[in-house]
Amino acid sequence: MDERSVISFPLGVSASENTIEGISSSNYHSDDAPPRYKIAFIGGLSGTQECHDVYIKGMAVLPELPIDIGFIASDLTSSHSPVKDQVFPPEGGFFFDRDSVESRYVWRWLTMESPDLVIELRHGESTSIIQSESYTEREKGSLLGEISAGFGHTPGSIPSVRITGTTETVKDQLLQTIENVAGNYPSHSSAWIELEQRSSRSPLETAKILGNIYGYKLDEPINYVQGVAISGRLRLHNISKSTPNPSDQISDLVNFLTTDEGFERNNKSGPNLAAICWAPELAEATGENTWNELLLNAANTYETVERGISPSPCHPDFGCEDMFFISAVCGRAFKVTNDSRFIRKYVDFLLESDVQQDDGLMWHCRSAPFFWGRGNGFAALAYSEALTYIPDNHPDRSTLIKTHTRHLEGLRGRQLPNGMWTQLLDFPGTYQELSATCMIGYALARGIRKGWLNDSFRDPVEKAWHATNRRISNNGDLVDVCTGTGFQANRSDYLYRAAEYGYDDRGGSMAIWFAIEMEKLHRARPLN
Repeated sequence: MDERSVISFPLGVSASENTIEGISSSNYHSDDAPPRYKIAFIGGLSGTQECHDVYIKGMAVLPELPIDIGFIASDLTSSHSPVKDQVFPPEGGFFFDRDSVESRYVWRWLTMESPDLVIELRHGESTSIIQSESYTEREKGSLLGEISAGFGHTPGSIPSVRITGTTETVKDQLLQTIENVAGNYPSHSSAWIELEQRSSRSPLETAKILGNIYGYKLDEPINYVQGVAISGRLRLHNISKSTPNPSDQISDLVNFLTTDEGFERNNKSGPNLAAICWAPELAEATGENTWNELLLNAANTYETVERGISPSPCHPDFGCEDMFFISAVCGRAFKVTNDSRFIRKYVDFLLESDVQQDDGLMWHCRSAPFFWGRGNGFAALAYSEALTYIPDNHPDRSTLIKTHTRHLEGLRGRQLPNGMWTQLLDFPGTYQELSATCMIGYALARGIRKGWLNDSFRDPVEKAWHATNRRISNNGDLVDVCTGTGFQANRSDYLYRAAEYGYDDRGGSMAIWFAIEMEKLHRARPLN
């Protein structure tokens, strides 16, 4: 491979459920040799064949670009999408607004890839180059007009240029524009500067941001989406004693669970029980065994059944969520008691699930044969939790490691060039989903640190952390966390599942766990 080859990088999905194809130069997302300047090329906003032809001719300049320029590009006419009729910036509806789904994908692609310049190619007999500074009132609602102004959900503004020409003129126009830009020591876009600032934060710095925002509530019925963040706050103090000790505050917050009534109204399902994952950490921090007793109450809620049967309250179809819930609760119970019955509960569930496919990926459950991103995140997290607590000499440990490694190898092949994983892993272009990336990243980081994963997974986990860090603002807002999702009947139900932007307990919980695990990995195995 040369210094800058071209790779596939789909940017979205159209309303007709076709992948919106895109490409990226191999150096666009490189940490080893990052480009000096980044450009996004986009065509097809007018939806005409002539614009498609102009885009194709314009892309002939790519091999002639200076080697230190990175690029992403997409022609929207190839998706047969009516982007020309859609208004920018899109408000809400990410990514379930079926009337204008394309605008959501295009907007998120450009803003989160944060190029220094966006160049739109458009057909027209009158040769012209319109720069962002010259946009007038008529450009309001257009992609270039709004993205150059920095409006809507975006980390910052991105300068834009529209080149209008013919198939005979567009290449020269493009080369001249890029030569002018490259020759004038261009400044980076505001979006690029903001995301680079986020990328420069250490995992500990990001964990502190998240620890100031998440883990301060446990609503009833309790749920893991808040419980994991409570655990995260305790872990944060353990690795950074300069942070406030949260144990007294957390004890007051969760004390209602120590009553029979409080526990009984909150132990009905796996999400409820996994919300108590912080209990042994709180017991260690306070010296109070009450919290270990609470954990054992949760673990004993799981039935003891014959192998091959899903124990209540797990779903009978062996869902990926339940892999995590039962492993997190019963694994911790084994650590507290050394009672092998707890290991048997979660190991049997993992080994009998029968949802892993030939490519290593996991179906959401036996009756939902879809490769949901967060479902696979749950499975990766589950095996990581299971291996954390199972003894080294346990007869099933090697089988668990083999299954887990095959799963992560399959996931490694589905990671995007920028480090993210997507809503549907086998459907190119579905939205880049933060919670799945955090959960998979956590499993990778812990596995490398603990020694059951080899160093070949180091690059994927560093890329996942880089991508995650860029999607966490300095006030703890997050970008695109799939909303609560049960087993769905068809692929489209996952495809159009809403993505949360801003504060989100589920994403914040998984992000703080990932950040702390990355900090531990960097301390134990520093990068060269």
